[in-house]
Amino acid sequence: MSSFIALPQGMNENTFTRAIKEYRALLGDRVRTDQASLQPYMRSSIADSGSRKPSAVVYPSTPADVQKIAKIAVKYRTPLWTYYGGENEGYGSATPATNGQIVLDMKNMKKVIEVDKELGYCLVEPGVTYGELQDYLKKNNINLWLDAPAASAGMSVVGNILERGAGYTPYSEDFLFSCGMEVVLADGSLLRTGMGGIPKSTSWQVFKWGFGPYVDGLFSQGNNGIVTKLGTWLMGAPPPGGYMPFCIKFPKVEMVGEIIKPLMFLRETQIVPNAAALVNAGWEAATIFSAKNGNGSFLRNGGSPLPVKKLMDSYRVGAWNLYGAVYGSPEQVALNWMYVSGTFKQAFGNKIQIITEKEAKGDPAFEYRKQLMMGGVTRQHPLDRWRAGGGSMKFCPTAAARPAECAKQVKVATEIVNRNGFDYLSEFSFFWRDARHVIDLRFNNGDAAERKRAMKCYDELVSAFIKNGWAINRTNPAFMAKVAKSYGPTMGRLNRTIKQALDPKNILAPGKSGINLV
Repeated sequence: MSSFIALPQGMNENTFTRAIKEYRALLGDRVRTDQASLQPYMRSSIADSGSRKPSAVVYPSTPADVQKIAKIAVKYRTPLWTYYGGENEGYGSATPATNGQIVLDMKNMKKVIEVDKELGYCLVEPGVTYGELQDYLKKNNINLWLDAPAASAGMSVVGNILERGAGYTPYSEDFLFSCGMEVVLADGSLLRTGMGGIPKSTSWQVFKWGFGPYVDGLFSQGNNGIVTKLGTWLMGAPPPGGYMPFCIKFPKVEMVGEIIKPLMFLRETQIVPNAAALVNAGWEAATIFSAKNGNGSFLRNGGSPLPVKKLMDSYRVGAWNLYGAVYGSPEQVALNWMYVSGTFKQAFGNKIQIITEKEAKGDPAFEYRKQLMMGGVTRQHPLDRWRAGGGSMKFCPTAAARPAECAKQVKVATEIVNRNGFDYLSEFSFFWRDARHVIDLRFNNGDAAERKRAMKCYDELVSAFIKNGWAINRTNPAFMAKVAKSYGPTMGRLNRTIKQALDPKNILAPGKSGINLV
């Protein structure tokens, strides 16, 4: 029986012991193999995380540490699963894609290297969280906004951007607004993308493209390198009176298609410039419940899915709740708000309820969304109070932001989720031409039968959405191979070819996004 919790696939204990000895010679007690230290990397909200255990965890403090770790990993063929911190809640957390990988936890690399007030960008190491970056801006009186996803206080800025996560401000497409990376490749060499390779470059964080092929995408949702620094643009805060959040409540689930047509006109024209969120009754009810009830209380205790009408009546929410904002000068805000409110009044008359800060009067759901749409950092996801047991598997397909397509996705997803005994909890976020349809499957992770049912439900969702031609843009390790296969053999072959060229010994996160050399 091994003295380690797990071993890398195909490796014997003697070889792994020698590798750990060499890692410890480099990092000392920043190498851990004991049960207590590894437990956080086995604790996941997805239903089958117990089948994938790390063999060790290592904590680099500098890019030089990462380079030396990579060289040891290549020497002994010990795979490294990079974890930036908090970026994959609901998508597998820190759990590696295959059994026995060493978790490379970047949490000790916490430098805010630069924040440029004049041009509005920052350069950070991967351990910097949204909460820490926001504190830095406040401490230094820097009037720039972050673009933060939900429950972001303890989430790595770099990790979220590399997973192509998103927030709710006009800068919501977070990877699009990244600019310049420092990356350690599998052989330990250091790459600076974009303008970063120019000695004494003054434009590394202002010009994305550099010269020749654009390569930054190779390191997002992939396993071709370890990012040790990343630049991202920050939004200049509008002047006083230059931000106006709003909510529009709609009374029927079937209205989803009708909502999207006027909304996308406002998005395409940038009258509403942020990633507007269309939240269903369950998600909105959970937001209100979470704000009014402390830890230890849950909105749901199992049973059959709650009827939408009951949620609407109990929490005074819409079947759909649309959150957006207008930004600019006070004069622009006033003019654009007249256009936004007029557009929806013309389309829906008195069927809808339009709410601004004046009408909200401290409503916790409105306040929560108001903070998100101005880059505010939140500490807890509202759905964490939905169901005891902590189970969460986020399903994230993309829709073309067309009324009929989004309506059909709602119908298909609701049928599958409810038939498996779960509540349909969803948020559509509307970007440039697409709608990201996040469905959060909440279940009791302490109930083996319910975990099995959740896996079956998720698998059905994946199969049904692929069959309908709806691409899935993010998933957890249990389904990465299946989702990758849906993109076709040519894409799979290209990803393996790139992997073979950059990481021929398959050291960096094998299995990530379904990319593996075995």
